Amino acid sequence: MGTPFERPANRTPEQLIAELRGLADVRWETVWNGPPLPGKGLDMWCAQFGWTPTQFEYVLNVVTDTGGEMTLNARGGSWAPVQSVSHWVWGDTAVGGPEGNPQLLADAAQIWPLYRDAASSVLGEPAWEGAWDSTSFPDELGLYAIPDEEDRIEDKSPYRIAYWELGAPDGALASLTITPATGTAGGSRHGVANMYFDVYPRRLKVGRR
Repeated sequence: MGTPFERPANRTPEQLIAELRGLADVRWETVWNGPPLPGKGLDMWCAQFGWTPTQFEYVLNVVTDTGGEMTLNARGGSWAPVQSVSHWVWGDTAVGGPEGNPQLLADAAQIWPLYRDAASSVLGEPAWEGAWDSTSFPDELGLYAIPDEEDRIEDKSPYRIAYWELGAPDGALASLTITPATGTAGGSRHGVANMYFDVYPRRLKVGRR
């Protein structure tokens, strides 16, 4: 079982498909309102989604009925409201230190279509997809924190991102994102890149203002 400080095992595209199918009937408004504190009430709350709670410190981690792990994030380690649900997908570290960072990012770009297509097979075509240097990068994505353009270009973060609108107009926004760790793009640190699938509450329309 992963913790907030451990990276769990990579998921295959097929496993991602299974997890996304398991989210098809989730009542997102109930998720955003948040669970009760640990105990029988929490167990029952998680069971309605096919989840089993496994870790309660800082964040709530659950195991799904398909064997995947998800994290329910709330501000400051509180229980409600839930700000996002995250599912670990893939991650890797540069081989040989910072000199391996370019190859790490090249590998991330190569595997990206496999996972994007897996998500699209369940959710349909993304509402938007692009890379860190896209001129049409969205200004808003629900509660997802879009970095300033200068920082995004410098850090190449997010390296790749696709988002979907779930249950419009009152559902949720989902994103598949590859994010390099600080210093990866510039070569100042031993590079790390991570991919997550996240679901956020719908807040504002995504797009250029």
